[in-house]
Amino acid sequence: MDFPTRRRLLEGVRRAHQADAARTAATRAHTRAATALAEARSRLTSAAAERLPAGELEAARAALNDLARRETATRDKLRRTFAAARTANGVLGALYAPHARGRGTGGLTRSEVAAGLLGDLAAAPRELILAADAIVVSTSGGKDSLVCGDRVVALATEAGCLDKVVMVHADLGEESEWPGVRELAQRQAERWGVRFLVVKAEGGLLGLVERRGMWPDAARRLCTASLKRDNIAPLFKQITDALGLDGQALILSALGIRAAESPARARKTPLALDMRASNGRRMVLTWHPVLELTEADVWHRIADAGLEYHPVYDALIPRLSCVFCVLAGRDVLVRAVRLCWALGLDLPTRYVALEEHIGHRFKQQFGIAEVVAEAARAEAEEGPLAWSRGDALRRHVGEEAAAGYLRRLAAAA
Repeated sequence: MDFPTRRRLLEGVRRAHQADAARTAATRAHTRAATALAEARSRLTSAAAERLPAGELEAARAALNDLARRETATRDKLRRTFAAARTANGVLGALYAPHARGRGTGGLTRSEVAAGLLGDLAAAPRELILAADAIVVSTSGGKDSLVCGDRVVALATEAGCLDKVVMVHADLGEESEWPGVRELAQRQAERWGVRFLVVKAEGGLLGLVERRGMWPDAARRLCTASLKRDNIAPLFKQITDALGLDGQALILSALGIRAAESPARARKTPLALDMRASNGRRMVLTWHPVLELTEADVWHRIADAGLEYHPVYDALIPRLSCVFCVLAGRDVLVRAVRLCWALGLDLPTRYVALEEHIGHRFKQQFGIAEVVAEAARAEAEEGPLAWSRGDALRRHVGEEAAAGYLRRLAAAA
């Protein structure tokens, strides 16, 4: 099956999925309208029995008529969306039938059809890059997105498509990120010779927490959704508009996540169809180029290629996420507090103040004030936190590799 055929099938999957989603939404809307109408009829019957004043009865009848019109409208929409979903799924079945055993989709579900198509495309990254109209690499400046960018740039360069690549950094603000993150992400993009864009959310993480009155957690990672994904998403439209294509644009959205990081990420696939960002004008495929890499693989690549990484890793902070990440363990948070003190940052004080202000603990198990107190005890026992450039590499790939890396870095300076 050639690439254009796979793409047409994926577009069929998208249309069928969105048609089913519209039908589901219409079903819920009609259920709510029908329930409200039934309740209004019951109230009107009771009101008539109680012989309420004519004015109140008239108002109740007017409200009932409005609800009846709403119920009729939602029922009509439900019929239309049901027909549209049936048509879209029928079209997908007809498109896939020549490539399947048996009729329709050959007994496969729509998800299974999509998984097979995406798996084939992921196994041919050169073909994928050649077919893409734009490649958006989300970069936090951290080690995984650094190696992700390095791999994408290498593949795009080999395919003669480096001009398609753009690096996008979601700036979380000085109250969330370690100093120099944005500047590092820009230097990384400049080293590769690709465009660099920055998006930033108003108020940053602390503003989001104050508005909600709650910290994010593993089940509600609004920091990722609101400060990163929701701010990067409009770029897909801007890029599509700038391309000025007559047909649907194909955009690859590369993310530096690894399966070894968490059970949720282990369930990710190398390539996925982004239903939220895709529409008739653009198809957005989420690409995970480093999904299979281990942490050791990442550090070996950084050492071998002489890629510049953020110095907080040398202080043995394992991830370049928020300074105080709600997903981090207590020991990492304690070390982050001590690193803030070593760098002269007042973030621990600001986070404690916000925690007290909203009355919600930083984590269910403990508050940020407890972390700061534990960090103070560690400082009293051990003294200020100390580290040296290259400590992260020494820990992960050994002294010899770290020494070679530092020599290359010095020569390039």
